[in-house]
Amino acid sequence: MRVLKNAGRGLAAGCFVLAGSGSALAGAWDTLGIGSSELLFAPEEFVAESSFTYVDRNVDYDITTASTAFGPVTGDASSRATPNIWNYQGALKLALTENADCLARVNNPYSIEEEMDPNWNGRFSGYETRAVTFAFDATCSYKFQVGEGQYLRAIAGARALDLTYFSEGLTATSPSNIVVAKVDLKSKGLDVGWRAGLAYEMPAYALRASLIYDSEIHVDLEGDTEAVGVTTFDSFASLTLPQSVEFNVQSGIAPNWLASFGVKWVDWSVIDKLSVTNAAGSKTVDRKLNFQDGWTVKAGIGHRINEQFSVGSSLQWDRGVGGSYSDTYTIGLGGSFAASKNVKFTLGTAAIYKTAGSGDMTNDVSSISAVTEYDYDPSWAYAINTKLRVSF
Repeated sequence: MRVLKNAGRGLAAGCFVLAGSGSALAGAWDTLGIGSSELLFAPEEFVAESSFTYVDRNVDYDITTASTAFGPVTGDASSRATPNIWNYQGALKLALTENADCLARVNNPYSIEEEMDPNWNGRFSGYETRAVTFAFDATCSYKFQVGEGQYLRAIAGARALDLTYFSEGLTATSPSNIVVAKVDLKSKGLDVGWRAGLAYEMPAYALRASLIYDSEIHVDLEGDTEAVGVTTFDSFASLTLPQSVEFNVQSGIAPNWLASFGVKWVDWSVIDKLSVTNAAGSKTVDRKLNFQDGWTVKAGIGHRINEQFSVGSSLQWDRGVGGSYSDTYTIGLGGSFAASKNVKFTLGTAAIYKTAGSGDMTNDVSSISAVTEYDYDPSWAYAINTKLRVSF
């Protein structure tokens, strides 16, 4: 039993294996994926952790339809649509008492970045889109003993985030008068959601099962729309960021070996369209998204080689939610090095296969009736993650 306990203690923090998708590291806008709250269960009294992930993405959009009221659009029929991106997280875990633990962190839980060549055929529906969040969240748990060597944790927390949205494309009043159109919106303030969950633990076997629910967050945005050199007007939008449920289980399976399995459901179907209105309440953007619910499934295994080195690997499938977010399959590999009793470095890598799909960027209230539809072929993305952990 003690062998498994020691294995679980070392591997739970040490065997980071990276999981991902074509957008970032999970389904649709989600950058956190499965297991993002694992630090709450760290056995140390104090842990500070920072991580950065770089994703090399390689998706090209191939135009199938591109037209305006003035006729078909000419230009580049294909464009790289996915710039390489960074994601980050910083977190602190503190044991308040023998049974009470709290986790606080900052991160960018949702992110979308698309940037096509301004000469591509879909430029009248847009060639750049950015939606970026900055979030704080705090989660606490209280542990009850429910049997010999068995514990139940009650988990509760809150999330607050800020969202900014920017898009850029072309519009026209005539075939000869073409101007750049920009939409620039930001949350009116921090928007808040909540978290609740339960976890069952048997430390002697490095066994833990957890179920965590995150609520929806409703976001109101305001800013302006600009047709460069022509007009600028106030603009508004509302968006509901989805609720989610995540289940994770891990267990020691042999001396110094740990296996894990996780499933995450995200209610992406709550986002059925993107609408922007002016001060009079008239829609200036009305783009159908028609997302379906997201499902992510991940399995991993880790091995502690000795007191300093641990390694791990994972497999992940993520169901695409529609449009530019198709199914992805991920192979992750990682390893950690304990430089001392209190300092640990982790390096993870992943290869992410994104399946083929199609999307529609058409704005149903476009003043020039711009229509843009595209396909994309299967592609590979590659990610690397670094993490620094200091504990006492």
